Amino acid sequence: MYRRNQQNYSRNFEMKPIINNNPPIDNFKKDFYVDENAISIEEAEELRSKWKMQLKGENIPLPVSKFEQVTSNKEVLESFKRKGFGEPTPIQSQGWPLALKGKDMVGIAATGSGKTLSYLLPALIHAKDQVSLREGDGPIVLILAPTRELALQIDEVAYEYGRMFDMSSLAVYGGVSYNEQYKKLRRGVEILVATPGRLFDLCDRNFCDLSRVTFMVIDEADRMLDMGFKPQLDKIVPRTNKNRQTLMWSATWPKEVRNLANSYMGTNDYCQIFIGSTELTVKANVKQIVEVVSVHDKIKKLQLVLSSQQDEIGGRVIIFCNQKSRCNNMEYMLQDKGIKAAAIHGDKTQSARTAIINNFKDGRVPILIATDVAARGLDIEDVKMVINYDLPVNVEDYVHRVGRTARGNVKEGMSFSFFSPEEDGGNARKYIELFEKGKVDIPREIYDIADRSAPRRQTRYSSFSRGNNSFNNSYRRNNSFNNSYRR
Repeated sequence: MYRRNQQNYSRNFEMKPIINNNPPIDNFKKDFYVDENAISIEEAEELRSKWKMQLKGENIPLPVSKFEQVTSNKEVLESFKRKGFGEPTPIQSQGWPLALKGKDMVGIAATGSGKTLSYLLPALIHAKDQVSLREGDGPIVLILAPTRELALQIDEVAYEYGRMFDMSSLAVYGGVSYNEQYKKLRRGVEILVATPGRLFDLCDRNFCDLSRVTFMVIDEADRMLDMGFKPQLDKIVPRTNKNRQTLMWSATWPKEVRNLANSYMGTNDYCQIFIGSTELTVKANVKQIVEVVSVHDKIKKLQLVLSSQQDEIGGRVIIFCNQKSRCNNMEYMLQDKGIKAAAIHGDKTQSARTAIINNFKDGRVPILIATDVAARGLDIEDVKMVINYDLPVNVEDYVHRVGRTARGNVKEGMSFSFFSPEEDGGNARKYIELFEKGKVDIPREIYDIADRSAPRRQTRYSSFSRGNNSFNNSYRRNNSFNNSYRR
């Protein structure tokens, strides 16, 4: 009887293609910018100079200096006030007018700059003005994100502010069942946040129609390309409305990202906004400390850093490792010493990863040990310190890791990085260049290592086995720890 009922239940919820026979909507409003709300030209020049804004494009609207210049929605304004948002961030100040003007645009800004609301608030204003969803219609706003974590965090913000506009949102991503995502898509959502792989699968099965998408965002475009999502993007974008507005956001502006922007927005038709330098640099409000540490001494050094900095930190800490096994080993080691810590990486189930992130956000677990799966997109306030137990092979990943601190209301952050001669020697030159740009005190030994070392790629992985053995050996040798992070 149970099995028969289960089979009937499955048949009742069979996922059938979603058919959209509605006529296309090609005429829609994109310009919601109100000139009277803008500041004066003199104020604009002062603001742009203050934040080192670089702008490219035609008919760029003036920036705003107050939230009231962007929206009159009382719930939104009250929310900003409760959260302690005093004024728009630099990227919001100029990004909001550009997006509300209906411009295709590229925004280049450091992580933690408030870019999610930079595109989400205009997206909600845009969606609210469109024809209501009809049966079979897909979303009006599409936000593409490279990772599940980022998609979920964007959806949290979309849900919070979407309710203030009577808009619904949904995040779709891999690693979980299609069923719930399909049922919500069939009911209809105005805002869809998606990873490219899962969205392409849904579209390919005719479970999601994108012809109503008139506002599209590609977030962390550089990371999209790093993760190899270009083929999926090329198949997704043509399914959207041909007259859509497109916004692209990235922390870096290499040739590959420029080509992506040109492909989806034309070579001369979009506006660009850069906050600060276009070169790859760490935010100025992050104090960077780098020390040369042998791979055998890393555990001992980690213990010293956590102990000595506890009073100054007073908040959450993210420790980055390059291998999943090393994350797990460190988690066991810290927990064995009575320290609340949790590891997150790609082998964890989605439910486990979500629970770990929530515990970290809530402060129940003050130390998060992560691979680069968490380096991009994690938007967690009160992260006071980032520790690079392992330096990444790519300096771009270093910048994004360190960008997890000094976000939101946390005005200053700190990063500790362990430079291992055995593992990082081949990358010494490029790290010296990055550190010099950030005016970091660089140990003389790193310069000496750079002089001795020929550049080589994937240095980290050539010492994989030795690194893991060294971790375990170091743990055995250094089994004393103070009570700074104990329960």
